[in-house]
Amino acid sequence: MNFYHVFVKSVRDVLSWPVLKIVLGVGIPLFLLWIGIGFIFWNPVTSFTAKVISWIPFSIVKANGAFVLAFFLWFQAVLVTFALIIAFFNAPLIQYIKKERYESFIVSLVLIVALFWTIVAFYYWHDIYASISKLLTWLPFQTVDEGLAWFLAVYIFYNGFIVSLFLIILFYREPFLRALKERDYEDYDINESPLKTGFAKVAFKDMITFTLLSILLFPLFFVPVVNILIQVFLWAWLIKDSLFLSVASLYCKEDGIKKLKEHKYYLWVIAVFASLLNFVPVVNILSPFFAEIMFFHLIFSYRIEKLNK
Repeated sequence: MNFYHVFVKSVRDVLSWPVLKIVLGVGIPLFLLWIGIGFIFWNPVTSFTAKVISWIPFSIVKANGAFVLAFFLWFQAVLVTFALIIAFFNAPLIQYIKKERYESFIVSLVLIVALFWTIVAFYYWHDIYASISKLLTWLPFQTVDEGLAWFLAVYIFYNGFIVSLFLIILFYREPFLRALKERDYEDYDINESPLKTGFAKVAFKDMITFTLLSILLFPLFFVPVVNILIQVFLWAWLIKDSLFLSVASLYCKEDGIKKLKEHKYYLWVIAVFASLLNFVPVVNILSPFFAEIMFFHLIFSYRIEKLNK
């Protein structure tokens, strides 16, 4: 299986208008719904998060606030740099880059920009961290306290949005994936083969695990770096098995599922990359759709490779 080819095709599909139309049609109303839920339950949730923060030493609160803000600035730097490059150089790029290579070029460009700002952040990390920490020190404790209480409340409601979006794509998969199959694989004799994979049961179990681990590991969300790693792991854990099995239930046989599960590295890479998208504003609504599409292309890549042998 050519995993890079699977990745590039998935990027192309998730950015195509038919898919974006579904993503926006599902994501925007759901996002507005969670804004309404947040508005209704804002006071009790912020009271709870403020109480939790009051148990944490100020030095840890300050360190975590500085790290979160630095992480946010890094993401914005990547997005703005990429947007400026496309805005100024997209026209000549289209002329000199072949159409079939354009998607892979865009993906490579994003990775290069992200790597550049990662090197910059790493090299100047001490100065960046010291400046942000100093800014937070100038603020009264009450301001930092309330700011992080607000941030944690947003985090709780945001996770509710992510889980809801995950459930929708999980059970809406058939018409969504069938359209992709007709467009991308109409020349291959691969029909749907409904198979009981128990993906709904797996999804329920993973949701319970996700919720329990989020509660048990909550104190670690105040530890810089560790909080980001834990959150990515929890999101990846939530979608890895259930989304894969939801696609496999339509287009894979039992032997194929077993064979693909031997490549756990691929499944984890897809889940982790999709989870990282949750940190990017606006792009986050693409996350579960992108994971579902990647699992879809991974399965078809395996089946086509098997047919050609």
